[in-house]
Amino acid sequence: MFDDTQKTIAYNHQNGICPVCGEHFEYDEMEGDHIIPWSKGGKTTQENCQMLCKRCNREKSGK
Repeated sequence: MFDDTQKTIAYNHQNGICPVCGEHFEYDEMEGDHIIPWSKGGKTTQENCQMLCKRCNREKSGK
């Protein structure tokens, strides 16, 4: 799991925009997500962190 600092940096870098649906969300409406999935060897690093809205993150899960 990404820590709050990593998630805040990603959120600010994205300006609160979910990269999947393109909509703006408040921080607490988003979740930290691995760009390269953890299940496929993706690391829990800042470079591999993005913030997705909860809906998009749930739909992406396991892909």
